[in-house]
Amino acid sequence: MFTIETRSTVPIFEQIVDQIGKFIALGVFKPDDQLPPVRTLAKQLGINPNTVSKAYQESEFRQLTYSVPGKGSFINEDCEGISILKQQVRDDFMEVYRKLIELGESQEDIIDLIKEASHDTTN
Repeated sequence: MFTIETRSTVPIFEQIVDQIGKFIALGVFKPDDQLPPVRTLAKQLGINPNTVSKAYQESEFRQLTYSVPGKGSFINEDCEGISILKQQVRDDFMEVYRKLIELGESQEDIIDLIKEASHDTTN
């Protein structure tokens, strides 16, 4: 389920946190679903368990999950963290939009780029 892009500039723990948020938003994870144990996910992804642990801690900090000592990490019921995550992505988008405008891209070209991206994600 989780995948890691080793060539990405995004740290691995961030990729995991982002995927947790995505899976919640898509309904793959439901409130109170348990995340895979740290060691299990680390083994599946071929990464250090400390990286998974850091991702789980960050997802809890972002209010996507909660932990129960001795039991594991679970999806937060209120998922307020999803709203926060969406706002962060919107802010990132607006920053990219401003940079493109500053570099001379027209609004029409940016809209075409968004349409192209939208088309790519629906296939």
